[in-house]
Amino acid sequence: MRDERTRARARGGWRGWRGFLALTAIVAIASCLPGTGPALDPYTDDAGLPPPSKLGDDGGSLMDIDLGPSFAVAGLQPSHGPWTGGTRVTISGRGFASSVQVTIGGSVLPASDVFASDPTSITAVTPGGTPGPVDVEVKNLSTADVATLPAGFTYDAFVVMPGTGATTGGTRIDLQGKATSWTAGSVVAVAGKPCTSLTFKDATDLSCLTPANDAGSVDITVTNADGSVDRASDAFIYSDSPDGYRGGLYGSALAGTLTVLGFDAWTGLPLSGVAIAGSTLATAVTAPFDANGAAQLTGPSLSGTVTVTVAAHCHQPLTYVDVPVDTVTVYLPPTLSPSCAQGEPPSTGNYFPGDDGEIDGELVWSGGIEFQRAAWGNIPTPANSQQHQVAYVFTPSGDPTGTFYLPSESTATTPQSDGQLGYQYTYGSVSPGNTTVYALAGIQDDSMTPPTFEAFVMGMATGVPVLPGTKTTGVDIPMTTLLNRSFTTVPQPPTPGPQGPDRLVSTLAIALGPGGFALLPQGTQTVLLPTFGDLTFVGVPALDNSLADSSYELSDSAVTGPNGNDPVSVVAAIETTDANDPVTVGGFFSIPTLVSPGASAWGGTQIQLQASGPVDLAVITISSGGGLVQWEIIAPGSDLSFTVPDISQVPDVDSLVHGPISTSFQIARITGFQYGTLRTGQIQTSAWNAYAENTASGSY
Repeated sequence: MRDERTRARARGGWRGWRGFLALTAIVAIASCLPGTGPALDPYTDDAGLPPPSKLGDDGGSLMDIDLGPSFAVAGLQPSHGPWTGGTRVTISGRGFASSVQVTIGGSVLPASDVFASDPTSITAVTPGGTPGPVDVEVKNLSTADVATLPAGFTYDAFVVMPGTGATTGGTRIDLQGKATSWTAGSVVAVAGKPCTSLTFKDATDLSCLTPANDAGSVDITVTNADGSVDRASDAFIYSDSPDGYRGGLYGSALAGTLTVLGFDAWTGLPLSGVAIAGSTLATAVTAPFDANGAAQLTGPSLSGTVTVTVAAHCHQPLTYVDVPVDTVTVYLPPTLSPSCAQGEPPSTGNYFPGDDGEIDGELVWSGGIEFQRAAWGNIPTPANSQQHQVAYVFTPSGDPTGTFYLPSESTATTPQSDGQLGYQYTYGSVSPGNTTVYALAGIQDDSMTPPTFEAFVMGMATGVPVLPGTKTTGVDIPMTTLLNRSFTTVPQPPTPGPQGPDRLVSTLAIALGPGGFALLPQGTQTVLLPTFGDLTFVGVPALDNSLADSSYELSDSAVTGPNGNDPVSVVAAIETTDANDPVTVGGFFSIPTLVSPGASAWGGTQIQLQASGPVDLAVITISSGGGLVQWEIIAPGSDLSFTVPDISQVPDVDSLVHGPISTSFQIARITGFQYGTLRTGQIQTSAWNAYAENTASGSY
């Protein structure tokens, strides 16, 4: 028996040996069944000799096992995604070459969205498509071989935006369908729980508020009036962190009834406080919050627009001026006062770093032997011992005006790093959701403090799924985009005043997708005001390869002092894909003036700003008690002079502390802005296209 096994291995290799083991196991099992005789050697006949069909040229046994075609597509992971595209999938199979063409649902993917990391794996980003199953085709460009997986990928009937939110719930999500037949009677469920405050826009557009749920990815379903169900699996990720889609204004036009929902911004628990609809307490409609954090207000004064203030014990007050809709949701930050701690240290909220994810992969250079790692050929040789080749991995910044900071060198990838196809990297502390990672590689010079870094090449991977507390592996980044372009801007900043601004900070970033920007090592320039002439950036990437769908994002900030203090006037988010022609940057706001609260004692009710130019939004924050209690007031740009209720007269709620106050006031311009659909995230400067801000001191 041992000789036959040896011959099987010698003649059949692994295929023969594997087949022998399988057949031996079958015979062994059969010999144990009732009524069976002694076990037979599967490679012998009754005489103990192998049958002729199993003999090779040397008398050894042979077995034929069909492994299928040498070039094939076996499956996709994940196997589904939104009809809008953008899903990062791994295509498994065999016989892949480094040069392949992928077609999904009849759409040929651009080469920048396809990366074959080895003969059995391809990473691709799906295009948009029609809901339902579609074929996936892979073509070997060097041999013209084609392999097709029928119905290999399924497009979901709708996409959910945003795709992440807090475990406390309250995130307003928008479901955008394609060829759906939704009605006002459709029911939305998130993780099997009702999605409340449903707004029906049309047959392809629904919105609602997410329920609370544990961290992780969940399904969303829409049950239609006829009983049919539209489903998007793993469409929403819960994580223990607040988001910019919780809270704000929405609903139908205000017509006598107002619903105010109030929650703690850190824990998501319902508030114990009061909702005030009106500019003065004497005429306002008020109602307490119930156990679910809801306050229902009715009255003839609740028509057209009304100012809504929410105040609660141990929480910072908040006011929306001239609310034109029937639903307001607020998340109030707690007051960090010893009297509010209830014997415990102040909470850090419901955010835990352990809920972040991690991304692992390799930085891959081309130019070597197929599916073997190549040298860093597009990075110059260091000029001296103080210089060395390094690469760093980043996630996008939410602020295109941000400053580039060199990460710790302990996180660097170098030519000495381990790897198979490339050079290993690990990026930790990634917020859950679908994200983008990008890498910059170049020369770091340690002769200066802090070290300098000049990037020469860039790579990017999009649609990377990150779940809370998990590691996403195999995210390889092709390092193919050279930073060999220049970009020229012609700034037209505001005239400097006696209190500022006195300098211009110009930044150039790369827009990688909605709300995400790649900051560049040489992407910031500062000049004193007044300034004349052009500013030129170097070390700018070409918008090709993985950056083919990106754009340049230019911002100019007129600031005061070397630390960028107030007064400030900013023009942000100027997008272009053209690096050949200079871009003029104008449209700066003049610095607004705060009339009330003024230098004299403030009475606590009158707010007045003076500003020029069309204004979409104004945000006023009055700070008292050394920052202990802050009252945030949000108003439409059409009303910069208004009255707010004197909440110091409301019992059992936090109000401003009498004494010195500091007032920060901002005016903003936002493309496509509608005050009636204002979300919390739009109160942040990163969401504004232009703004000006200043600070004034006074007393209360």
